[in-house]
Amino acid sequence: MIISKDLFLLGDQDYLRLPNKDEKRPTMIRPVVKPQRSESTTVHFPCLITDHRPLPVHLAFRGLSASAGDRQILKDVDGLVRPGQLLAVLGPSGCGKTTLLNCLSGRLRIDSGQILLNREPLCKRWKRRICYVLQQDIFFPDLTLRQTLEFQARLRLPDSMSHSQKMQYVDHIIDVLELGGCQDTIIGDYIKRGLSGGEKKRANIACELLTNPSLMLLDEPTSGLDSHAAYSLMSTLKRYAVSEGKTVVVTLHQPSSQIFHLCDKLLLLCGGRSAYFGDTSKVVDFFSSVGLNIMPHYNPADFILEQIKGSGEVRQKVVQAALEARKRKDYPVELQNKDCVNILDKYGDTGRNIHCQYPHLDQDTLNAMDPEVKRLWLDTHSHASSSVSSETSESDCYFSWPTSFWTQFKVLSQRNFLEARPRMLSKLNLIQTLGLGLLAGLLWFQLDRKEEALHDIQGWMFFSTTYWMLFAHFGALSSFPPEREVIYKERRSGAYRLSAYYLAKMMGELPLIITLPAIYHLISYPMLGFHSPTVFLTLLGFLLLNTVVAQSVGFFIGASCMDMQVSITISALYTLATQLFGGYLATNIPPWFTWMRYFSMVHYAYQNMQIVEFSEGPIRCAAQSKFEVCGKSNVSHIPTDAILEAQGSYLPLWANTLVLLVFLLVFRVLGYVVLRYFRTPK
Repeated sequence: MIISKDLFLLGDQDYLRLPNKDEKRPTMIRPVVKPQRSESTTVHFPCLITDHRPLPVHLAFRGLSASAGDRQILKDVDGLVRPGQLLAVLGPSGCGKTTLLNCLSGRLRIDSGQILLNREPLCKRWKRRICYVLQQDIFFPDLTLRQTLEFQARLRLPDSMSHSQKMQYVDHIIDVLELGGCQDTIIGDYIKRGLSGGEKKRANIACELLTNPSLMLLDEPTSGLDSHAAYSLMSTLKRYAVSEGKTVVVTLHQPSSQIFHLCDKLLLLCGGRSAYFGDTSKVVDFFSSVGLNIMPHYNPADFILEQIKGSGEVRQKVVQAALEARKRKDYPVELQNKDCVNILDKYGDTGRNIHCQYPHLDQDTLNAMDPEVKRLWLDTHSHASSSVSSETSESDCYFSWPTSFWTQFKVLSQRNFLEARPRMLSKLNLIQTLGLGLLAGLLWFQLDRKEEALHDIQGWMFFSTTYWMLFAHFGALSSFPPEREVIYKERRSGAYRLSAYYLAKMMGELPLIITLPAIYHLISYPMLGFHSPTVFLTLLGFLLLNTVVAQSVGFFIGASCMDMQVSITISALYTLATQLFGGYLATNIPPWFTWMRYFSMVHYAYQNMQIVEFSEGPIRCAAQSKFEVCGKSNVSHIPTDAILEAQGSYLPLWANTLVLLVFLLVFRVLGYVVLRYFRTPK
């Protein structure tokens, strides 16, 4: 294949430079990464050329059946798409179009049938090579379109590409999908105004095209677009499929005649059954053969959809004709072979042997292909023939991450910081923090260091600890459900490791979670009575530690509970119990109930603040003191131990700190375990 006037593609890794007049032989050079344009066809998508260029995908599925609960959605559906072809899946609402894509992407378990990609059953390695553009657009609402694409490029494009090359790739895709005018606009949601519906759809496609996938599945990509934009998008996908040898499957709701004729193959679904599969150009003749004739100048897509939504007799006639068509000689040979064992279970679960005789394409079919697609198909067929075994192990489906752990951690930390900053450091939160700091400082302004003011000093400590505990806890609780959908989407596509995301979330949000408590403490504590910089910084440290621990608990509950109301109820019970057993609201706790205080994070933070504050700034005894130690001679100040004993048992400073750190570690680990083993995206 000619890449430029002096470069020819020889294989998957090397290029041949034609010799100049001063050279005696061709020169082998390493691949370069740059947009590729064909001389015969205008290619609007850049070709990502790496050392491991993805092979084209030959997708075949036959006898496919799937159900949801007791309802069967798909029944005995066949289909075939070769490299360079675009398959359109049509049918009325509820016929199973999205379910079919979920099965082909491996996100929905099939009841029976076969899904083969290059003669291999669908497995984890293949799932990660599939681009699946969902019907619903799931993004972080506070990031701009350009930020979203840049983070996706940095995460999903290989480390062998430089940062500037990845950004050039993003620029090209923005230009191709005509997103330049809105690239600096936030994605938005139902509260914040951002991209329009059509712009979000194109942004969704752009994110998936960054990885140069071999197989593209798109669920109604034209939804929300006007007729011109829809045709422009579909024609671009068509050119991309032909020029790059990609396999494209799209579901369409009600396509225009222009879009309809862009598709090479058509799969028509009626009630979960195949009503037609074959060339798009032959569907009118198929309907004519059963007595359903189309009027002149009528959109074929509208005609066939009207027929299969007609009477039950007409639908039965069309489905029966489709079943008879499977017996004809012109039916694809890949779908005629019924000797392959049905794959009823997800690949790798049973370890059964697979005996599939995947037929060769005839010479006429190969000659009809685009020359470049033909070469890619022959490479694929040769590769498959040399690697197929009668027994396939899970190791054959090994998947390697596109980027290193450090790259994923660094990029995700930056993204989490940018995504959470508008939410955690919003103007309202800043105003609230400033107002609360001033209010608390004025309420407990310049308290004297005497026994009469002891309760007020303890009140400031307890209030500060519990307020920021609740703020961090419920903040993490409310932010996780919308973020969870984005994480599930990206984990399904194999964008990054869960461990990298989890550590990045902790590090990326750490500066944000401690900013507001630090501002509050900076305002209120000096007004309370500043007497030592060491005490000021130590109290701030314990206040921030308690805040981070509370965030960890909130994240764990948010990850564990799918229902927001359930998570709020559990959080309310836990945080209220934490306050009750913190040591300020109740000191005479029944002996049989004292064990509850050991599960109260406020209890340890509140004790530490008292130890630090009263050790450096002792409290003078009152004339009629309630502390026995003040009745002794030569005792003018209340010892810290006596203050703590009045509230029950207590631990030393180091022990309280250690318990808080254990709380932090345990809930962070539990949160990861829940996401890793119990909330794995299906």
